[in-house]
Amino acid sequence: MSQRTFQFRLRSSHAATDHASDHATGSPVVEFLTESGEWQPQNPSLTTPGFRLYLLSLLLCQHHYLVANAQERGIPLQQVEGSFTVITSADWILEQLHGTFRLQLDPHAPDAERSRATPDAMAFINERMTLCPVSRNLPPGVQKTIRLDHDG
Repeated sequence: MSQRTFQFRLRSSHAATDHASDHATGSPVVEFLTESGEWQPQNPSLTTPGFRLYLLSLLLCQHHYLVANAQERGIPLQQVEGSFTVITSADWILEQLHGTFRLQLDPHAPDAERSRATPDAMAFINERMTLCPVSRNLPPGVQKTIRLDHDG
């Protein structure tokens, strides 16, 4: 085995009580793809393998920066879905990180707020996601790809 692959998926729901600020209705749901091909909910605890905790921190940091920057820009979120794949060498050294996040806008938000999700705003949020402190501390040789899409 020359590489190891770790896959996660994430979903979070967001409700705007007043459309001036969005608030998450709960914690993101994160799942891990097991070796047997089943998605397993992740509820980190003291028994969670340390390396998996590290990978979860990478994913959750990306998600946090997406949501925080969308809120800062006044973009009304309804839901965020993400897929996250990390490839390591056989000896657990990170080589590649690939994340794809899709945000869905709140269909009940006024058009003026929904129109804030411009290509420039999405590019800004995408750039900010790559600067989260956890991913900034990855070794320089790690190939990072973070993609952000949205459904209008």
